[in-house]
Amino acid sequence: MGSWVVKINDKTFGRFIYSFYICNVNQNRNEMNQINEVINYEKARCREIYMPDLMMILKSQSYVWMSWGADKFTVDNIKKPRMFRMYVRGNHHKGHVYIFLNGLDLFDVYLTNSKGVIKDRTDEQGIYNDQLVEWIDEKVEKLPNYVR
Repeated sequence: MGSWVVKINDKTFGRFIYSFYICNVNQNRNEMNQINEVINYEKARCREIYMPDLMMILKSQSYVWMSWGADKFTVDNIKKPRMFRMYVRGNHHKGHVYIFLNGLDLFDVYLTNSKGVIKDRTDEQGIYNDQLVEWIDEKVEKLPNYVR
């Protein structure tokens, strides 16, 4: 049994439109993408990601983000993206970084090689948006002598 999302409705408050969803989050570790498996992003994705917010989070520490050598940015659906992928060339990891938004409004991040085999991932709970850049940097680029 995987994760599922059902859109309830949209409400307008002032000039903002809020969408309400019911989301069953897959917390069973055995059913999620695991290390050494080929990533199945259909199984991993849950909630729609608002790309300007994700890019603002990634670029909040632009010197860190640029050190990854990130390029080849990809989303699964331009109108309603649920998966963001980039190719990185860091000291620790060279390959893809997949970012998903789970039902708890936390990020699930997978590091894969260029063939899509998962090398590392966040835990089942996910990570908060203020931890996203730091978590990716520790796995992709950060060296101990960077600390002052």
